Amino acid sequence: MSVLRLAKQERFCHEYVKDFHAKSAALRAGYRSGHIYETASRLLKDARVRARIAELRDAMARQAKAEAEVQSHAEANWVLAQLVRIAHADPRKFFHADGTRKKVHELDDEEAAALAGFEPTGEAGKVVDRLKVLELLGRHFGLWQQKPAPAQEGGLFDGMSLEDVRRVRDRVGQLLTEAGMDPARSAPRRRPG
Repeated sequence: MSVLRLAKQERFCHEYVKDFHAKSAALRAGYRSGHIYETASRLLKDARVRARIAELRDAMARQAKAEAEVQSHAEANWVLAQLVRIAHADPRKFFHADGTRKKVHELDDEEAAALAGFEPTGEAGKVVDRLKVLELLGRHFGLWQQKPAPAQEGGLFDGMSLEDVRRVRDRVGQLLTEAGMDPARSAPRRRPG
């Protein structure tokens, strides 16, 4: 569907999707206030008006989703930029030429970004773990393969019923006997509880 033929109805649809208040939308669209409730009700019962409202609402939802994706992408880029700033921080710049620590206000932006904290005296304190920052950047850029999750190791008899376990035990005992071994002596001794 596209724009409605009557300009007032089209305006009503645009106004209605702003706050979903029919009376206010009808007034803003230019309908007279004398029978505004009846007018708003009549407009909302019109199939063409309802279809246009749904169309406008869907368009607004798509636009909001696109804006949210742009915002999310911008935030991800900001985090990435902060990680790069920290990775570029030069630890030598935390000190004066004579070896004394610089105050926080004396640091460049990259060095200040790399601070995890500072002393009450204003001196630069603990620095962010640079290796962790580089690891995060490496993962982001796919510089190495991720380690697969460790395999779950189960017991030898996991998934077997008690009856199946007993059958296996008896068969192993039989094989040991046939081989000339004493099954009682070959079995591991139980540790006291």
